[in-house]
Amino acid sequence: MAERPSTAPGCLTVHLTIGAEVAQIELSGEMDLDTRPQFEEAVRHALLMHARIVIVDAKDLTFCDCASLGSLLRAKKRITEAPATFHLANPSPALLRLADLTRTRSALGLPPQLPTARTESAPVKGGDRVGVAP
Repeated sequence: MAERPSTAPGCLTVHLTIGAEVAQIELSGEMDLDTRPQFEEAVRHALLMHARIVIVDAKDLTFCDCASLGSLLRAKKRITEAPATFHLANPSPALLRLADLTRTRSALGLPPQLPTARTESAPVKGGDRVGVAP
């Protein structure tokens, strides 16, 4: 397997692999208003090759702005209208944070954000306290 070049700050690398029915688009680096056309071109090419499943792997996406989030949402719409299946795999922490802030997790096909556990003690009936162990 060939080693992929590291991405410089402000750059996006889009790696497209097309199989018989599955296309995988791997994103690494920063996707923003200037770099999102690379992603959109990969989606267009995958659909021209009649991919039935398009997997967008975003594990190495270090930055994603609102314009790029819009590109992801439009890509999902285009892919499902093709008709094909869109799957966003391995969303990076940056993408998850943006999806949480914009409440677009479900629109991207991601599971809902789980509530975080409490780490401070809370009073309960009878005066006993529960929570963090001493």
